[in-house]
Amino acid sequence: MIQFNGTAYDYRPGILLRELAEDYYRKKDIPKVSFDEFVVIVNSAPIASPQAEELELQDNDNVYFVPIINGG
Repeated sequence: MIQFNGTAYDYRPGILLRELAEDYYRKKDIPKVSFDEFVVIVNSAPIASPQAEELELQDNDNVYFVPIINGG
């Protein structure tokens, strides 16, 4: 089982974070996800955006996408 922003997904060997994120946001009617707009946290550790998209997830991973807020 993988937790993504509090939503449980069945684990599949070889599933990429990009695939899971696309499915999660598509169900929320958000067709395109830009990893550059988020801080990606996997199991309490931040992951750089370029590496996060191709990250192969493991069973029991906890993933959070935290929006980056640019202020002025």
